[in-house]
Amino acid sequence: MKVEFDKIPDESRIWIYQSNHDFTESDVNVINSKSDLFLDNWMAHNKELQASFKILNNRFLVIAVNEKFNPIGGCSIDYSIQLIKDISNTINKNLLDRLIVNYRIGPVIKSITLRDLKNNLKNGSISSETVIFNTTVATKKELLNNFEIKLSSSWLSKFI
Repeated sequence: MKVEFDKIPDESRIWIYQSNHDFTESDVNVINSKSDLFLDNWMAHNKELQASFKILNNRFLVIAVNEKFNPIGGCSIDYSIQLIKDISNTINKNLLDRLIVNYRIGPVIKSITLRDLKNNLKNGSISSETVIFNTTVATKKELLNNFEIKLSSSWLSKFI
């Protein structure tokens, strides 16, 4: 059962999928259409899930599940990965690449590979103060409070 993202509890579990390029209008239409259909029918152990999704900064797809309504299982999570693979193939953007880092320079969001991030930290073009998008947040509350953080406050600080 799909609900509005604003109405899903802050304790809801989330998964963030990112692109290294902004979504086009066509991409957004595909994401909305496929996500709506999937979430309306998503179940765990034959019980419907209360779930939602949101596109953030035209680059991130966030899926949320209220586990207090019904807990999610491993198979159900696997089904959601199939959704992400389907969306990725349709829009020709890899939303499952965990080796990219999206960061903000003023109003602009840029993307960099983990390897290039290390090199840019060494040469000073990215610093510990650079704002990155923390895709490791696990709940909606963490998303609201800790999605954009300084690199020095993230797991990437080990490369500084």
